[in-house]
Amino acid sequence: MFKKIIFIVLITLFTISIQADEKTYKMVFVPASEKGDENDYKSLISIVEKITNLNIETIKVTDYNAAVEAMRAGRAHIAWYGGKTYVKAAEIANADAFAAGVRPGEKDAGYYTYFVVKNNSKLNKFKDVKGKILSLNTIGSTSGDLIPQVELNKINLNVKNKNHFINVFYAGSHDACLLAVLNNQADVCGMSSRNFEARIEDKTIKLEDVRIIHKSDRVPPPPLAYSKLIPLEDRIKIKNAVLDAHNHGEIAGYGGKMSHYMEVKDSDYNVLRDVIKLLNKDKS
Repeated sequence: MFKKIIFIVLITLFTISIQADEKTYKMVFVPASEKGDENDYKSLISIVEKITNLNIETIKVTDYNAAVEAMRAGRAHIAWYGGKTYVKAAEIANADAFAAGVRPGEKDAGYYTYFVVKNNSKLNKFKDVKGKILSLNTIGSTSGDLIPQVELNKINLNVKNKNHFINVFYAGSHDACLLAVLNNQADVCGMSSRNFEARIEDKTIKLEDVRIIHKSDRVPPPPLAYSKLIPLEDRIKIKNAVLDAHNHGEIAGYGGKMSHYMEVKDSDYNVLRDVIKLLNKDKS
């Protein structure tokens, strides 16, 4: 009888332990810049943990595909994705977008791709990039790969066509893409407007040293997404906490400081789905 009681107690404790573990969620992210790290997310995570009584741990990866795979494999439950990466994660990893950060002084979380040159460059119009060296972010980046290709296609240029560019290379980050231009390794850079503005704000670069020769249409913002496998009750808690976080302290996120987070939904990214289909059609 005593052994039976001990067995029941152990089973109960084991069950409680599992339930506690289930309340610890892991969030995966790819740094938005060379300076990006866990500190970009600590303030928001701390507030969300306090409001929800959930534990959130961060996982830093350097590759967008790794962020998708982490959620698909169940190693991550929440993720900061780029728009294009989110579309893939929604398709294969049960991801569901729910919020996006709005930068101070802005009303919308959307952003743009800038094509940037040095101030003394002879490139004045967007069409002048033909026959030059182009630097981009990383393969899979929305504003540093997908949207640049879309904008270039509008003027009948293709990054894969060796007759259109001397060279096209992926620098590894938005910051590195811009530095390639400043260091004369590239003639023009296709990068996120958020990162460009952040580097102006922190004085990493001087506005008088660079020029923007082209600005894309609005790009859907990089979203926070959670796995649909998270219990609905916790998803609601997390979303509400993120949307209310600005009332509890200063917050930051993907790309730096944020004034608040706005709600987004999966259908907001249909425009990117259409763009991806169009590019894939052109390649076939």
